[in-house]
Amino acid sequence: MALLTVEHLNVMYHHRGEVVRAVEDVSFAVEAGEVFALVGESGSGKSSVALALTKLLPASASVSGCVRLGQQSLLESSEDDLRAIRGGKIAYVFQDPSTSLNPVLTIGAQLCEAIELHTEFRGDEARRRAVEWLRDVGLAMPQRQLEAYPHQLSGGMQQRVMLAMALAASPSLLVADEPTTALDVTIQVQILRLVRDLQRRLNLSVLLICHDLTVVERMAHRVGVMSEGRLVECGTVEQILRHPAHPSTQQLLRYRCAISLQGGHG
Repeated sequence: MALLTVEHLNVMYHHRGEVVRAVEDVSFAVEAGEVFALVGESGSGKSSVALALTKLLPASASVSGCVRLGQQSLLESSEDDLRAIRGGKIAYVFQDPSTSLNPVLTIGAQLCEAIELHTEFRGDEARRRAVEWLRDVGLAMPQRQLEAYPHQLSGGMQQRVMLAMALAASPSLLVADEPTTALDVTIQVQILRLVRDLQRRLNLSVLLICHDLTVVERMAHRVGVMSEGRLVECGTVEQILRHPAHPSTQQLLRYRCAISLQGGHG
C-alpha cells in the first residue's frame, strides 16, 4: 500500500469572479521509503499540489479529489486533525528558510516548540533532542546555535535548521518544495546531499518539488512531470531521462543539458 495516494486532485483559485485552474485531475502515489519528484516549469501547478495535500492553500482556493495518507483521507479531515498532521505525520521544507523562521525567536525556542508540539519530550529533554537534531543536520556547535537568532545564520544554516524542525517529529512524509532554490550552488549541493542521506538513514518518504532534472536525477526514484496544471508524464527517473515522451519533459531535459554545459549544479 502506498504511503501517500493522490487521486484526481483539482485546485482552483477564485479571484474577482474569475476562476484559475491551477491543478487538473492529478493522480500519483508515493511509496514508503521512496523519493517521488514532481517537476515542471514555474506555474505548472506543482507547488499547489504540495500545499493542497494538507489544505495549506489560501482561502481563495478550492480543492477537490482524494488525498490519503495511509488510510486517512486528508481532504475530509477536520482542521484540528490537520494541525496535528502538519509537522507531525507530514512535514514541509520550503525554498526560503528566512520566511519560515520567526525572526524574534531563537533557533532553540523554535526547534523546541516543534519538538514539544509533536512528541512527548518536554523541557530539558526537548532541548537535548534539539541539540541532537542540529548535530544530525550538520550544524557545528549545535548548543551554541540554539541561542542564535535566524538573522545570525547563513541561508544554508537556516535551511539545515528547517530540516531539523521538519524531521524532529519523525514524520512519515517530508514535502520538500524547491528546498535549495534560494541558496548558492555550493550550498545547494550540500543540502541536497544532506536530504538524500537523511532520507536513506531514516527510510523517509519524500515528495520533492523541483524544476531541475539534474537534482531529480541525484535524488529521486520516480518522477512526475507537470505542465499547465496537469501530470503529463510519470515513470522511473531512468525512463523519464532516457525516453522523454512529452514536449514539456523534453524542454526540461534541454534546460538540464544547457546548465551542465555552463558548469552549473556541480
